[in-house]
Amino acid sequence: MTSSATPAAFLSSSTRQHHHNSTPSSNRRWFRLSVWSSLLVIVILECKSEAFATTFLPRSVGRGGSSATLNLLRDPTSKETEALGLERAVDNGIVVPPNSSNGKNGHSSSNGASNGHSKKNGHSETTNGYNGANGHSTTSAAGNPETDVLCNVDDSIPATFIAETNLPTDIGHFRMRAYRTAKTSAFVGTEPCVIYATDKPPFGPSARELKQGVPVRVHDQCLTSEVFRSRRCDCKEQLKMSLEYIQKHGGAIIYLQQEGRGIGLANKVAAYALQDHGLDTVDANLHLGFPEDCRQYGVIPSILADMGIASIHLLTNNPRKVERLTALGVQVLDSRPMVVEKANPYNKKYLETKRARMNHTNFGAMLRASADVALPTKPHPGSLVDDEELINEGHRMAANAIEVSLVGASTTKTEEELLGVVADTETGYCFGRQSVEDAIAAIAKGEMVVVVDDMDRENEGDLIMASDLCTPEAMAQIVRYSSGVVCCAMEGERMDELKLPPMVINNEDPKQTAFSVSVDGTKEQGITTGISAVDRSKTVQLLSNPETAHTDISRPGHIFPLRAKAGGVLTRDGHTEASIDLPRLAGLNPCGVLCEIVSEDNPTEMMRLPELRRFAKERGLVLTSIADLQQYRRDTEM
Repeated sequence: MTSSATPAAFLSSSTRQHHHNSTPSSNRRWFRLSVWSSLLVIVILECKSEAFATTFLPRSVGRGGSSATLNLLRDPTSKETEALGLERAVDNGIVVPPNSSNGKNGHSSSNGASNGHSKKNGHSETTNGYNGANGHSTTSAAGNPETDVLCNVDDSIPATFIAETNLPTDIGHFRMRAYRTAKTSAFVGTEPCVIYATDKPPFGPSARELKQGVPVRVHDQCLTSEVFRSRRCDCKEQLKMSLEYIQKHGGAIIYLQQEGRGIGLANKVAAYALQDHGLDTVDANLHLGFPEDCRQYGVIPSILADMGIASIHLLTNNPRKVERLTALGVQVLDSRPMVVEKANPYNKKYLETKRARMNHTNFGAMLRASADVALPTKPHPGSLVDDEELINEGHRMAANAIEVSLVGASTTKTEEELLGVVADTETGYCFGRQSVEDAIAAIAKGEMVVVVDDMDRENEGDLIMASDLCTPEAMAQIVRYSSGVVCCAMEGERMDELKLPPMVINNEDPKQTAFSVSVDGTKEQGITTGISAVDRSKTVQLLSNPETAHTDISRPGHIFPLRAKAGGVLTRDGHTEASIDLPRLAGLNPCGVLCEIVSEDNPTEMMRLPELRRFAKERGLVLTSIADLQQYRRDTEM
């Protein structure tokens, strides 16, 4: 009969049988043999276990040649596991995170039969391998772990207010509040911030009276899109839309340092590399051993409490974000969509995945539209823009504006100067003395120039030209690119001669722009309705002509005379005074046409410096500033 006993059982049985007739010396020999045999069996079983893990476990668990990774399977609460921290095993050039779970958050990764994981409330959860709603990884439907728990639950995270400052941007003037938190994850930053419109602060009036219904965008950092202008996602567009929304309606943006949905920049790049080979954004994260969403929102209640905000309208397309904030105790009244106008070839699959696998809403009409294939022109080596191509539509204009904002007349401009005019502390110039000399020469030839005022003033650009030389074609161009409110700057003495009184007695304009009553030329001077480019060009020529009498103009009309301060830009740093100084310096009558330029990228706003640079470059117009004109006059007249 063949024995079925294990080696250890056989040895134990033999030992007991021999012990009956053995000497003490032989007993010791049999005991040592039994111990060594048992150890040999353990070693054999251990080797088989490691071979199994290396062969059959998912690549994020058992491969990569790291024995420490295998230890995580044996004891997820061990000191060795906790010490692993940020270690990575490298497999085929892809960074693979450790599959650790320290048990601190009450989670246990299931393996094999359990097919779920327990949460703090003790409930078990089974999914198909990912669960972005709570940021936790789970097991696959087959029972094998797709990934161990890597992300913390949304526990409350206290935030400490650090400082607040001005944040002038090309969208509007904002304020930024900086906070600091304790470190909760290797890949989540500890310095969230809040942005709100300066003239629409979202704070509650007092600690006893909290503010209700504040529009809030919880936005997660995306360096690749917001800084490097990547088109693989819609993050920069959503951030811009959010800034525009709160600039118009009030509210706040809570900006969190959670790159790549909380996996960090390097791992995000690794996920992008997998997406290059066909994986979607969810599967790429899972393949790297991460959950689809590692973001943490525990800091939000603390920030809202600090600002005195009791309830919010959440600016998001993500219902899961609403659920997670609600679970944290945030009172979310509703969600308001933030949908980009159109997908592009690089982010359409990403947006489709967000809708299909991450429950994002509001994408229907946008994703049904054909992808926008317009791309910014690839610059030649050594240049930032192609001088021969004019870009006049949509996303190409926005992207090109970023490029052109870096060109300018000087290669030494700082980042702040790209958003508005800031004169050099040593020379007094912004664009340089040559820009003023070029502007004077252009005015003398009957051309228009672009003049920008100070960043802390209006931060706007005007088209300016000499009234003497304003043709119907030039007037039509001015009207096309402006609001249509065409003004004519004049010296006060000349306005008195033409009997042009102030529009109002009590001027309440913060900039004290001195409007007169509006005028047209009379029909005796060839004027018909007064509104056409032909009629308006005739009217400004009449105002500039020293021979014109007050009876040659009628009131009211379609041209708005402005009374300039004596002394020009050295007395007042306004476009009105610049429109007097430039024609005078060009040897013409001190009378100039001016009109503010409207943004082409955002037609509801005025054009700011980054866009003005591109606008002037595309149309061959000289760009200068009031600060440059002031310094030029100081250099040449004093």
